[in-house]
Amino acid sequence: MKYYILSKDVEPKIVGVKDGGGQLGVDSRLDKIHNEWYNDIFFKLPQEDKKNAWKLKLKHETYALKPLEGLVLKKGAKKTDYIGEGLLGFYVNEKLKTILESSHLPNHRFIKTPFIEEKTGKILDEYWRFVHDLETGEEIVDFEKSEFNFKYHKRNFGEDFYREVNSYEDYMNVFYETGTAPLVTKLVFNKNFDRELDFFKTIFLSPRTYISERLLNRMQEAGITGYSVMTLEKDKMRSEVLGDVHTELVFE
Repeated sequence: MKYYILSKDVEPKIVGVKDGGGQLGVDSRLDKIHNEWYNDIFFKLPQEDKKNAWKLKLKHETYALKPLEGLVLKKGAKKTDYIGEGLLGFYVNEKLKTILESSHLPNHRFIKTPFIEEKTGKILDEYWRFVHDLETGEEIVDFEKSEFNFKYHKRNFGEDFYREVNSYEDYMNVFYETGTAPLVTKLVFNKNFDRELDFFKTIFLSPRTYISERLLNRMQEAGITGYSVMTLEKDKMRSEVLGDVHTELVFE
């Protein structure tokens, strides 16, 4: 299966927002009243207990307890099929939800989430938050054959910083030692990886969200709006120019 990198579209003609800040905002009053649990998981706990807070983000049952409230569709924003806002998951309408429901996905669910239309104050009851489990790589990655980037660690812990990573335990030991897991430049999946997956995302190994060519084709054929994709080859060129970390995917 060939994979692409999925992200949100920022083209004003598509999303209707010109500042690049996204289609959704939040009513701060409602956010404070109703979304404290969410802010604790994604903002408070990582500061207080960074080395354990990540565990709450592995399963959608723990990081998406209920619908978020007070989400505002900004003035001028278009109601695209895909709205890529939020720290985990994204928002979909019925059209895209139907496509995803017939795709091969990791453990997931759809949470009906109303938006407040900033322009009119009306409640838009047309979207679901798509949430899913994240992959640690413990069972599906060959860590001995994979390659890791220690640029952050060298910058913060000295140019001589290096750790041998031959297993999941070695990888996590770097995280527990430094508070930051190294990104992967070459991610080698072993035979346990489900090559039929249409969508996956890891907790640490790569910041990217991946979708299959099969799912991409279905989205394109249906005329789905609001998303953007990039080939891994293009991401490699972009990363070289920006000094970012590119992850090569290898399947055994």
